Amino acid sequence: MRIGLPKGRLLHHSEEARAIAPADTDCWLLRLQDIPGLVADGSLDAGITSEEWIRESRADVVRLAPLCWYHIRICAIGRPGHEVGAAPRIVSEYPTLAGEYARSRHPEATVRHVHGACEAYVPALADLAVDCVETGLSMRKRGLDIVEELFRGDVWLVCSRETATHERRRAELLAWADVIRRGEAECTWQRENAHVGV
Repeated sequence: MRIGLPKGRLLHHSEEARAIAPADTDCWLLRLQDIPGLVADGSLDAGITSEEWIRESRADVVRLAPLCWYHIRICAIGRPGHEVGAAPRIVSEYPTLAGEYARSRHPEATVRHVHGACEAYVPALADLAVDCVETGLSMRKRGLDIVEELFRGDVWLVCSRETATHERRRAELLAWADVIRRGEAECTWQRENAHVGV
């Protein structure tokens, strides 16, 4: 099997997971956001990625199991009391998600795709940011607050549609997920709010 593992801040977890990966597995350390597309197009059989990048990429992957490697919220954030008006400027690392938010709440909004540090744009260069909130500490330091929570996210073990139909591979991946999961209770909310295996 060909499996993509996230590098960056999840590298430590990935290295531990790679050390106990299923037999006859080749693993690649890749960017979290690239893994869903590589799994969907069959370049990889499986991968570990996050909910926000699955949704942002619109990749057709099968969610096998949440891994509880981190828990985040994707939120619209802004400065309390700042009037956004009818046509707010929205920045985000997630242009697809931000575009959906804009269409549902602010149809006249403009969305700018930026690469990291979305909070730095608000309120001088943008009215709102659609961003990942983990602890909320950096957001609060900038005097910002959550305007709306769009959804919560976790890190997932995903596979391609073809791999999901392969009984032995699917069983191996699920057994691996049980070993590399970081906690059970923390994943409960994610299982209740997602279609596992879909």
